[in-house]
Amino acid sequence: MLKTVEISKELTRDSIRKLIEKTTDAIHVPGFYPADLSAEFAHRIASHSELEAYKIQSALKRLGMGYVDVEKSTENASRYHSEAVRSIWGIRDMMYPHLSPMDHFRLLLEEVWPAGATIENIDGQKSFVGTCRVIEPGARMLPHNDRLGRMLIDGTSDLTGQLAVNIYLEMSDAGGELELWLTEPTPEQDEEQVTRDGIDRDGLGEPRVVIRPGNGDLVLFNSQLIHCVTPAEGSRRVTTSCFVGYRGEDKPLTYWS
Repeated sequence: MLKTVEISKELTRDSIRKLIEKTTDAIHVPGFYPADLSAEFAHRIASHSELEAYKIQSALKRLGMGYVDVEKSTENASRYHSEAVRSIWGIRDMMYPHLSPMDHFRLLLEEVWPAGATIENIDGQKSFVGTCRVIEPGARMLPHNDRLGRMLIDGTSDLTGQLAVNIYLEMSDAGGELELWLTEPTPEQDEEQVTRDGIDRDGLGEPRVVIRPGNGDLVLFNSQLIHCVTPAEGSRRVTTSCFVGYRGEDKPLTYWS
């Protein structure tokens, strides 16, 4: 029998630990960031001159290079790290004098986790954190999971847990829900993700959890499990996001995009 779905409504040491241990299925904090500031930030992101489309489809756009864009290229990795801190500052300046939603999250994470939290270091260099995404109506994504080790050039990481973090700034009129299957990919599905950026939905069955956040909401889930986003309908969906890495209860959490 399937276990009962468990969703925590607060960001605490206990809720983070349970999410990593897979005894909680998601953390959903409504109203994490004020709705009026969320709307203002979403507008500034969507109209930013450096907003660029992903290679896979033009209806999916980003501000800030994520490590997924490195694609195991040393040249791309060099660009990613050289732009990391400047990009963090640039996104922070977009909301000045207000605290940005990602900075708000980073401060709380530092405070609630006993060993603190810090920017992920890859090959002795700081990572970017706080990718902003605009999903226009019609953009479609395949179910997938995210593991830092798979993205690194050497293919390995010392992380023992990884969470995805999304702060929803503007939700579409319909669609844009987060889908969670609460299962890890099989080896065959892992290989499928390498060749086609995702997993065939038809072989997965229905997701166990579907979350429709509101503007300003914070959602965390286990990124090593299969997840997806339904297509936005009627209007765009704007988020800012990152990952959180876990190496043990006595170690600092790390974050990156």
